[in-house]
Amino acid sequence: MEGLHSLEDGGGQITPPEFPIHIFPQQLQQIIRCYCTTLNLNLDYAGVSVLYAFSVALGGHYSLIVKRGWVELPTLFVALVGKPGINKSGPISIFTQPLEKLEKALFKQFLDEYATFKKGRSTKKENEDITGIFEEPVRRQLVIKDATQEAMLKALYDNPHGFAGIYDELAAFLKSFNKYKSGGGDEEVMLSLFSGKSISVNRKSSEPIFIEKPFISIIGSIQPQVLINLLGNNKIDNGLTHRFLFAFPDHVIREDLSDDDVPEYIEELYQTCINRILISDFFQADGYPASKLNLSKDGYEAYKVFRRKINDTINNEKSDAISGIYAKLDTYSLRIALILHVMRIGCNEPDINPYQVSADTFCKAAELIEYFEHNALKVFKLMEKFRDPLNSYPMEHKIIYYQLPYSFTTNAAWEIAKEKVSRRTLFNILSDEYLFTKLKHGIYEKIW
Repeated sequence: MEGLHSLEDGGGQITPPEFPIHIFPQQLQQIIRCYCTTLNLNLDYAGVSVLYAFSVALGGHYSLIVKRGWVELPTLFVALVGKPGINKSGPISIFTQPLEKLEKALFKQFLDEYATFKKGRSTKKENEDITGIFEEPVRRQLVIKDATQEAMLKALYDNPHGFAGIYDELAAFLKSFNKYKSGGGDEEVMLSLFSGKSISVNRKSSEPIFIEKPFISIIGSIQPQVLINLLGNNKIDNGLTHRFLFAFPDHVIREDLSDDDVPEYIEELYQTCINRILISDFFQADGYPASKLNLSKDGYEAYKVFRRKINDTINNEKSDAISGIYAKLDTYSLRIALILHVMRIGCNEPDINPYQVSADTFCKAAELIEYFEHNALKVFKLMEKFRDPLNSYPMEHKIIYYQLPYSFTTNAAWEIAKEKVSRRTLFNILSDEYLFTKLKHGIYEKIW
């Protein structure tokens, strides 16, 4: 990683980085380029969708142990951002097909098991002497698209591998928060799920459950203005927005339809790469073996160098919103390194220690982080442009703030505020460093 670049480099002009497809194994590069050429997909959306699909393939039974007590799962929250009509959802549908295919097989398996359960229960009622216990089957699941929080947590308890939360329109997912209850709490649960923290649920109407390592990765498409409305303001303040990785390429255009089609062997190759990771353990009824990986010695040193740059950025950054971006990019560097490492295994790359993430793999993850860094800063710059910085302030404070000139004296502020608040309250307002800069005694400037 050459270094973390500032949003303001180049006189405010940002050179958008290309999606670094070369960090993927050769087989996946071939697959992605073929789909992009034949189906007119955007490379950014395609590459990020593939990264997401592999994160779900790893699921809850792969983890990276950074230090004792510090464990990262491959959890990703992903948003593909762009204007309407540029086929943002196409890559999601295409590259999550192996997951949807397995979900279909799992559902069929559940229906067969449930039919057997119902038949056995009916037989037992007719003949009370029959021996054997007929337990209701558990639905094994990989994809979830619409569920209440309670239902989702119960399903996570039943499925240690975890889920793919796939949404053609991410807005539907964001609008569903607290849809079925007035007390709130859905956002807080999503923050915990992102962190992979254990969740304990107690309900009067059902048995208590404990989920030790919950896993769910989320992906969806969203338009810029909708993104501002649904992930701006308080979603920045509570940290939900910082947890998303954004693919937000510049100048995406609709292209003429290609005359070529995706070869069958390309479809089969992609399915095979995913299945090498996913299928072998997924159908086991007695639980899922944990694959615990570590950073190699050189990989750990590479991470230390990366983290030092992150630390420098956060320590010198005045904006809490921007600092929050880099704090989560630090977390994501480890998660993406884990995903890239297992990707290489799924693509049968030679000379790979299956249990240790190398420095080379971590550096590739850091290169992808630079791409996501640019996109996050682009999103937050857009949000700041339309954000109301006084969103959480009382109406009287807003009125005073917007009536004040850019530079003013204490006396001028009092002339504006004296009909609305006390002098003491005014001085409390002026001491708010989020809103004002004190130039010298009695003279202030507005920040926003």
